[in-house]
Amino acid sequence: MSMTSAKFRESNNPTTSAPANGPYTAETYTRKADHTPKTAQPESETYILALATDAAHHQAMTALRNKYFPPKLNKLSAHVALFRALPGSELPKIEQSVQDLVRHYHPFPIIADDPFKLSHGIGVEVGAPPAHTIYCTLKGQWNNFLSKQDLSFRPHYTIQNKVDDEETVRKSFEHVQSEFGRSTGTVTGLSLYLYDRGFWRLRKIYSFPQQKEHQQPSSAMDNLHQDDWPALPKAGPFA
Repeated sequence: MSMTSAKFRESNNPTTSAPANGPYTAETYTRKADHTPKTAQPESETYILALATDAAHHQAMTALRNKYFPPKLNKLSAHVALFRALPGSELPKIEQSVQDLVRHYHPFPIIADDPFKLSHGIGVEVGAPPAHTIYCTLKGQWNNFLSKQDLSFRPHYTIQNKVDDEETVRKSFEHVQSEFGRSTGTVTGLSLYLYDRGFWRLRKIYSFPQQKEHQQPSSAMDNLHQDDWPALPKAGPFA
């Protein structure tokens, strides 16, 4: 069966991150309970916080996604999200936390190089140790209102999803393993998006200050070799 003739599955899972025009929308879309913030009242607005990377890396990963993701469902560019359902009622605290945090970081490397299978597609592991530190720092400040989904973080790119045909997934995975190799780049900051009925509207990019030559790295983890990076949890459900 060819990629174009495979049966594709609509999903209610929320998507993760994208540039200003954001991911696809579905008129009947309803967020799952695990994907909603833990607040006293329903939120009229929710936000997403994602890694911002250099253009070349972003374009390379987006090209890979465009090659394998079902075309009719693929309304996203490549993305790595830290938090996917931040409550609008806490927006002032969220923005202040991010603004305070980025001052203590400088741009750091990112490597995407280890494909893995999803239930209905393919992901690529991302190595960027300071991203874990960033996530844990913000999680500690926001833990009381995070959704169940946002209580864990496994950085990855989803390059194929919503494909029901197992043979299509298998062949795609073999192609990615043999052809992809890796993509390296730089995380330049964090991007905050407004979730708008399936679209993501870019609210603000929080750029890391550039590191001066005489300055030490902002985190001890910046100097870790890839072999020393912390082990990631087993694969779970990804959007």
